[in-house]
Amino acid sequence: MRSGRTTLALAIALPCIAAAPTSCSSGASSPAAPPSAQPSLPLQAGSPWPKFRNDAFQDGVSQIHAHTTGGALWSYQTAKGIFSSPVVGADGTIYVGSADRNFYALHADGTLAWKTTCGELIDSAALLDDRGHVYFGAGDGKVRALDAKTGAALWTATADDPSVNGAQINWFEGNVGIAADGTLYAPNDNYFIYALDRDSGAAKWKFKAPNQTWSLPAVDNAANLYVGNNNMVAVLGHNTFSIAPDGSQRWGVSMDGTVAASPMLTASGLLLVGAFDGYVHAYDQQGVEQWSFGARDHVYASTALLPDGSIVAAAADGSVYDLDAKTGAKRWQFDTPEPIRSSPSVDADGNVYFGGGDGRLYVLGPDGKLRWSILLIDADRDDVNASPALGADAIYIAGESGQIFSVPYEYCLRPEAKNDSRCTTTPPAIADGATLSWTTSFGSQLPSPPATIDPTRPITLTLGVRKGGDAQLAILDSSAVQVSITPSVPVDTVVSGDGKFVTIVPKSPLQAAADGTVSIDVTAPYLVGMQRKGLALSGGSRGGTAQLSMKPTLAAAGTATIAPDATWTLTRLAVPLPTVMPSYNQIGFDAMWYSLSLVELSGSHAVGWMVGAQADAQGNASVDPTTKTILPLDVLVDGATLSMSAPGGITIQLDAINIPFTAFRMDLQLAANGQDVPNPASLVGSSDCAGIPVYGAFMEGLGLCNPQTQGISFVAGANVAYHGSRPTVSAGTVAFTHDTTGVTATLSGSSLAASGHLASLLLVDASTGSPVGLNYGLDTKTTKDASGNIATVSIPFGTTTPPASVRAYLMIDATPAASATLSL
Repeated sequence: MRSGRTTLALAIALPCIAAAPTSCSSGASSPAAPPSAQPSLPLQAGSPWPKFRNDAFQDGVSQIHAHTTGGALWSYQTAKGIFSSPVVGADGTIYVGSADRNFYALHADGTLAWKTTCGELIDSAALLDDRGHVYFGAGDGKVRALDAKTGAALWTATADDPSVNGAQINWFEGNVGIAADGTLYAPNDNYFIYALDRDSGAAKWKFKAPNQTWSLPAVDNAANLYVGNNNMVAVLGHNTFSIAPDGSQRWGVSMDGTVAASPMLTASGLLLVGAFDGYVHAYDQQGVEQWSFGARDHVYASTALLPDGSIVAAAADGSVYDLDAKTGAKRWQFDTPEPIRSSPSVDADGNVYFGGGDGRLYVLGPDGKLRWSILLIDADRDDVNASPALGADAIYIAGESGQIFSVPYEYCLRPEAKNDSRCTTTPPAIADGATLSWTTSFGSQLPSPPATIDPTRPITLTLGVRKGGDAQLAILDSSAVQVSITPSVPVDTVVSGDGKFVTIVPKSPLQAAADGTVSIDVTAPYLVGMQRKGLALSGGSRGGTAQLSMKPTLAAAGTATIAPDATWTLTRLAVPLPTVMPSYNQIGFDAMWYSLSLVELSGSHAVGWMVGAQADAQGNASVDPTTKTILPLDVLVDGATLSMSAPGGITIQLDAINIPFTAFRMDLQLAANGQDVPNPASLVGSSDCAGIPVYGAFMEGLGLCNPQTQGISFVAGANVAYHGSRPTVSAGTVAFTHDTTGVTATLSGSSLAASGHLASLLLVDASTGSPVGLNYGLDTKTTKDASGNIATVSIPFGTTTPPASVRAYLMIDATPAASATLSL
């Protein structure tokens, strides 16, 4: 399954919204008896895995037994990450979409059969029907029907413009489903769930939900649908629905947390739904809750069914749970070190398959014991978020690295794998007690701190508490975390909003002792027994103390000849912490581009300029003239390392939501040529939930706001590549003026089209050399002349008291086109 596109895309909606007038009660308008068997869907005959979750009830069950012959071990590389799940044809062809905008059909030996390119990325699973067709949705707002053998186009269905429902985008992120009569179901981010005629793609009906729908409907014998919705707060409406075959709402229920998972039905009449409130909920088919089970983090993955009728659920806390279907009581728990977003699949013997956030494919027995696992991705971007498709002879899965993998059944138990170091039959080494794990900017928890560390980059440590062999719910006591560094340097110590990690941010580069090392000691008391409403925690008592002492060697700062007109492009942003961020928006982060340049450079200090960018179909980047991301940065140059921060904080607009960050920091290291960037950049930031308009309270409900400090923080990484020297720009004659409210640049004789360029002003404090902390992204105003060219650009001071003197720059895209020193 994919990670979602739009961060915190909320809509104020009525408590009950349907395609036709219905009752808003949580009871069914027409009760249905529990089904005794699944409905027969018109799926491809002989296909071992024709759709996401495989069948109508979406129980993730295959009738194939694991075996030790056949299958092939291979991987196929696409150009970007994969967040969708494969399906498998009767002839062994594997179908899956990638964020590189291509939909792939691969032969069973891993060679390309065909591919087709879409206008946007694909992060939803396809469906194979009994007519030899394959259907899938894409981020360009289209559902495509293709010939499964050749890839030839049959028809295309286009979603309504998002403005129809007040939405932001019309991506098809929900996987494609099908009813017994052949009607296709395709949920969209424009708030509609579409029922499509599979002959033509024409819409039979549209069900309007309160928010985006990534969940795929389960279908019962009466052709009723059961589907989740991204609406995250119960007071804004329902987020789990039962929909009748004609598109009218039968009932809806609410929980405080997005439902991205696809609901699962059981023959006994249960409806299982995992939600971002951290619970697996069990309802009867009239919408009455029977029980719930709380994990330690949100639930993104869909549930599965074991042969004995118990429920398998994976959570972003890194654990897989087996739950009694009648009571919800935990029967067993299997812990991995990192979040799980991959929905488990189950074979005919009850073996459980899922991908881990640590790059592994895991296989458990029905008793919850590890049979074997294999490391598929050993790189920064190692999340295996796709859900396994169980083929005839192999397991197919994909990951954030952009690779599609084929792994034969029981591979690591076969003789040919005895020397494959990627295989193990030993569970992850997670000891009882409390630990602080060194965590990379991409969210990977290392078994021990690195021997050598960068003197400027922030340090992130993740709390883990285990007792009796099972991971426990615990959070850091923000008021008591202590950090000691020798030789001493000032640091900021920030405990995350969810209490799961702490970030140590050096205010100046760490210094080495005579032996070249630095001593870092962290003492982190933690709390247990918190009161809980969803994932919002309060209270609790001291459960113990986690400690970490390390003495790494400091890496040499290095040297670089930095060209003052150099530009770089940031791509493939990943925000792994807090864990809910990838679940809401990893596809969106992965699609974001930024342009970075230096405006001033003098010795160990510089002023940076980071703005939103866009890429064409060939991957060529340019500044986005419509971006609201405009970030002047104060840059510390330490040899070849650039540490960039935003004085006074920044405000970023995401899907029309203004999120103010009180702190922002980015670190990257250049090669000696001052251009190439050998390693990804690290980014950290923090905000105050109380300062986030409207949505701060909703973030608190998601457990993103520290209950002691009300702070929210993030950790991120991004690829950075040299983009060349910035171009020269002719802006004609530019006159800078100012008054008590702000600064304006007036252009005369310019031929710069306002529609084709990002025009803004940068103010630098003449005495300190640092950017003046203004709301550049949201407050910059431009006007255009009768020819459509840029006429004026202005930036108001707002509530900021300006310095006595500034250097004002007219910025056109990434280039300072004119400047002047102003006495204010």
